[in-house]
Amino acid sequence: MSMSTELIRVLVVEGDEVSAKAVRAMLERLACSVEIAEDGTKAIELFRKHKYDLVLMGWQMPVMDGFEATARIRSMLHGKGTPIIGTTAGRDRAECLAAGMNDLMAKPFQIEKLRLILLRWTSWPGVQESGDLKSGTGCGTSCA
Repeated sequence: MSMSTELIRVLVVEGDEVSAKAVRAMLERLACSVEIAEDGTKAIELFRKHKYDLVLMGWQMPVMDGFEATARIRSMLHGKGTPIIGTTAGRDRAECLAAGMNDLMAKPFQIEKLRLILLRWTSWPGVQESGDLKSGTGCGTSCA
């Protein structure tokens, strides 16, 4: 698998349409392939059909919240090893981990936070839209 020709596939589970559009634009600028699910039920449908390198999981959404969606994804064979990052403005990392997520990225979405998450949790090669990024830069314990 050559990372120079294959994009990192990211599933963004976000109930707020404005936030979803913003994070899609940022991830696409970072050379990622992005799909949006507006709630947990849609996320599970997409996850069953496609393989993702990373899931950015919102918490409060209509129909099914991020806690339940994470539990259901984790119960799928290919869902056990997929990094799921909680995205929220009002939770802490311990809650993310207890829910089966790998990490927390505090909102609002910012391109630098997304870079750090991609570097830490995927095989993303560190491409960016401008400037230089030192490879191997990690998030530490979270990208909050």
